Amino acid sequence: MKRRVDSFIEEEVIRQAKRLAAEEGRSFSDVIHDALVSHLKTKVPHQEKSMKAYKLFCEQPMRLSKRQLKIMEADTCSE
Repeated sequence: MKRRVDSFIEEEVIRQAKRLAAEEGRSFSDVIHDALVSHLKTKVPHQEKSMKAYKLFCEQPMRLSKRQLKIMEADTCSE
């Protein structure tokens, strides 16, 4: 189900998105939707890895690998 969303976006970003929509024969809404979906796909897997590392750390802190610890540190420091 689609819903209307109000948001503030820089004018230049809107111009570029409208230009892309026109060039590709798509709607402005579709361009914005696809950009958001693409962005979320890059973020969600990282968050899932971070949660797994956090859970393992809480259950068995000595079994956490250096790579998993770095993932947790990156999430903690970025917020």
